[in-house]
Amino acid sequence: MSVRLSAPARIWRSRHARTRGDQAYLAYLTLMVTLVTVVPLGRAVSLAASSPQGVALLTAPDASSAVAAVVASLWASFLLLGRVRGPALRPPFQTHALASSDLLRFTSFRGPFLRSAALVVASTAAVGVLIGTSLITVGRSAPGDALLFVLACVCVGIVSAVAWLAGQAMPRSSALLAPLVVGLGAITAAVPAWRFVTPWGWAGLAYPLAASTGALVPLLAVTAAAVSLVPALMSRLSLPRLIAQAIRWEAATSHATGMELATATSVYQPVPTLGRRLRVVRPGLPRPLLFLVRDALGAARTPVRLVAAALAMATAAALFTLSLVGESPGWFLSSAAGVLLFAGLGPFTDGVRHAARAASDLPLYGIGDERLLLHHTLLPVLVTVIMVVVAATISALLLAAGLHALPAIAGSVMLGMLAIVARIATAVKGPLPSALLTPIPTPMGDLGAAARLVWATDGILLAACAGAAAAGMSVSPLPVIAVGAALAGLAVHRWRHRL
Repeated sequence: MSVRLSAPARIWRSRHARTRGDQAYLAYLTLMVTLVTVVPLGRAVSLAASSPQGVALLTAPDASSAVAAVVASLWASFLLLGRVRGPALRPPFQTHALASSDLLRFTSFRGPFLRSAALVVASTAAVGVLIGTSLITVGRSAPGDALLFVLACVCVGIVSAVAWLAGQAMPRSSALLAPLVVGLGAITAAVPAWRFVTPWGWAGLAYPLAASTGALVPLLAVTAAAVSLVPALMSRLSLPRLIAQAIRWEAATSHATGMELATATSVYQPVPTLGRRLRVVRPGLPRPLLFLVRDALGAARTPVRLVAAALAMATAAALFTLSLVGESPGWFLSSAAGVLLFAGLGPFTDGVRHAARAASDLPLYGIGDERLLLHHTLLPVLVTVIMVVVAATISALLLAAGLHALPAIAGSVMLGMLAIVARIATAVKGPLPSALLTPIPTPMGDLGAAARLVWATDGILLAACAGAAAAGMSVSPLPVIAVGAALAGLAVHRWRHRL
């Protein structure tokens, strides 16, 4: 850090100076959270990876191709993420003061970028260590091959961080490049010969079951080239975009700290761009069709968000179909499918959230609140049925699991309906109840924060529980019935007690 930058940094840190007691409490809190949540979660993931189902997934014949596709998707995701929230970001005042000065961008924003890059690299390295140790434990990989894969994962993390910065520095180019990377990644996964000529293919060739020292050399060259581009990319960071991202991130973190997750995510909702001259309300149509057209056109005005949601729903149906295959960790994949369905329904349930807000005010449309909510559920129900049926059918055919086609379709549709109910329950949730602000003292400490966190994320948690229950539907339908009853009861209770 330069002398000119260290002085204002010290002044900024002095505004939030912590006493020794505060620092000790923070260290204690970090240690306890690590021991209570991080360690058990890491152990659970490790045991799942070392289980027969996890080993079967990691040792599948096409695991190397899957790694190539995942790496390409990861780099494309970071390109798109940089357009919204980049790694070189400071608080708004610091951003304005430093970016409007004569200091180089690399000097002013190097620290935040390095911290963000370290987090990304640590995450990808942890994935590599997990996979490598799991394969070594079951005797399917040599330690040297696993070490090569960990090094490849580190390279993947470094390139991901640079791609994240590229998305922040060149938002328009990144929007065009990301779909190209995903497409080439899909081709690489389908055509084995492409793995020898693409960076994500080299990462796939470094997989322990197909470890190739020669694949690591060009991947290291790509990583070095990416690192050399960092100063040039930072010099392209514009002041207006830096300030806009800093303001949005501060607003989102402020809402998230107050457990207003829906409001925090709405900060990053894109502004409608298409179809602004189209007539949304068409009085000549029947009322249900009128609301269906209105919601469909509203969702289509943000095309990128709409496409991402459709892809999430299709991926959820594919994951649920894969969970029915005997060699797959069913409950984990189906839980992920439930969360993806819940997330993918976002653009299609804007009308549901509008109905929930309108129901707590004076009538605006001359119809009852229940009927208004029912009309706005037509679009998510219709889209969910179409998307999951098509995706589950295609996934069953590609997996050569024709016997699982009907259960996959039925289970995906049922999971989609439960996700819609979870969306309705979240929409009518209202503000944080004042009762949850009171402390909950226990021998383990105050559980009030945990209770507020569960309240803020109850929709996601219930969607994950619905997915896990759906995985065992062929064995017993009772878990699905229990989760469905809980969701329905929660939605009805919140609707009746809405403000």
